[in-house]
Amino acid sequence: MKYKEYLYSLDPRPKTTSLNTWIVELNKFLKYINCSECTIKKIKMQTKVSNDDVLSIADYKRLLRFAKRLNMIQLYYIIKVLAMTGIRISELKYFTIENIKSNYIDGFNKGKERKIIIRQDLARELRKYARDNHIKSGYIFRGNKPNSMPVESTIWRQLKKVAGKARVNKKKVHAHSFRHLFAQIFLETYPGNITELADILGHNSLETTRLYTRTSNNQKKSKLEQLSFK
Repeated sequence: MKYKEYLYSLDPRPKTTSLNTWIVELNKFLKYINCSECTIKKIKMQTKVSNDDVLSIADYKRLLRFAKRLNMIQLYYIIKVLAMTGIRISELKYFTIENIKSNYIDGFNKGKERKIIIRQDLARELRKYARDNHIKSGYIFRGNKPNSMPVESTIWRQLKKVAGKARVNKKKVHAHSFRHLFAQIFLETYPGNITELADILGHNSLETTRLYTRTSNNQKKSKLEQLSFK
């Protein structure tokens, strides 16, 4: 307990995550020497209530604009699909010529089936992209090998490149950034409709969906600035 008090007193004080790492290591040692009764609790941390490393609509538009400018047209449409459907990047494989004839795609992810809904305007754009690139069957998005999908790491590497050129914070371009963007836009358009959003994102738990709906501190500040106290 004195050691824990010592950690609290450090100046400057390290991050709570670092302090808890040290406590975990101490507890492991105490258990190793058969002194489990001497272990101490980790320092409580406030639940994260903001997502500061997520894309804004302005970031999204800049990524699209620079993908076109760099003539990375396939990536341009991948960005659109990720943002306008809320799918996981692993679900891009379901976007085939055969599947986009309908506005509903049956997918399978994390051990469960789910229906991916495609907007009509997006479906039309994808069909035109396929025609322009003479893609008549199979995957819409192609890797280097015949009849293959682009590797996920390649997609993210290309996204980081475009982000750098577009001066979008590269930390915002991560595995779930486009799902976060989709969730925020959906709830701004249909406030409180989190149950339907959970269905669209393919979540079993509403708690999981709420993680995607947290706004950034800048977004919170902007909303607070608009509050009227007159």
